[in-house]
Amino acid sequence: MVYRLKAFLLFFVLFLFLDKTMAQQEQTYAHYMFQSAVFNPSTVGNQSSIQLSGLMRQQWVGLAGAPETFFVNIHAPVSILHGGIGATIINDQIGPFGSTGLKLAYAYRTHFWSGDLSIGFSLGFLNNTINYGYFNVTNDPILTGTAEESGMIFNLDAGLFYEEKNHYYFGISSTQFNQGRMTLEGGSTSLARNIYAHGGYYFKVRMLPQIVFNPTVMLVYTQGAPVQINIGFLGEYNKKFWGGVTYRHQSALGIIAGLYFKQFTASYAYEINMTPLKNGGSHEIMVGYRFLIEIEKGKKSYKNTRYL
Repeated sequence: MVYRLKAFLLFFVLFLFLDKTMAQQEQTYAHYMFQSAVFNPSTVGNQSSIQLSGLMRQQWVGLAGAPETFFVNIHAPVSILHGGIGATIINDQIGPFGSTGLKLAYAYRTHFWSGDLSIGFSLGFLNNTINYGYFNVTNDPILTGTAEESGMIFNLDAGLFYEEKNHYYFGISSTQFNQGRMTLEGGSTSLARNIYAHGGYYFKVRMLPQIVFNPTVMLVYTQGAPVQINIGFLGEYNKKFWGGVTYRHQSALGIIAGLYFKQFTASYAYEINMTPLKNGGSHEIMVGYRFLIEIEKGKKSYKNTRYL
């Protein structure tokens, strides 16, 4: 049984890398360590509560057509399904290119070694649009004949995730796994398959027992693009506040800070632009709420020995 499981896991990981594509990477976030359910469906329902969160990112402030992203995500554990379910609505705008999508995810979770192993998939649709008026071209029949084109693309994501609670975690996933295609007036376009590898570790130091330190890393690979390296280092004080730094190789250096207030979560990140563009930095705001799940315990009954 263990041999078959290991063989299946190896096959799954290798299958993520089989195909080739030439396309742009997806948007990444400074809050990636809190939002793994967006790019790895196997992490949905990995908490003991219903998690609702939203994120808004404005990149390279002051640059016309710079990326702007917004998404809302909800996921929850479902014991009867031996895992969790989740949903994500996402909107992304980069210059003339827009994308709005819906993903529905399921993850199966089981105990493995000293922690929990999960495998997950998400199905959804992306509505991609191109605004030709953005190009301001007058002598091209394609760009001037149509103001805007749009098309619906079926999308599939898949992932694996392993964690030992309060110790460490790591996962691997692929978004746009099926490389969906859309036909336009000027030709066809397909989504790029993106590979994510991410992980994190929790530890304390004796001199600061109330602070939990959490170094994280996320690697993103797309065929035809360099590997994107994201590194973060956070410190959480007494489960109330956190802060730290993030770094995206040759792209951005950021600071991040957040807090918990009862079931509410709020966080802000600012990234300094390190690209040759030398434009303004990027702002990112994350908010969330935890719906606690109360499990009703069965009532205890006692028998009186007088009536046995």
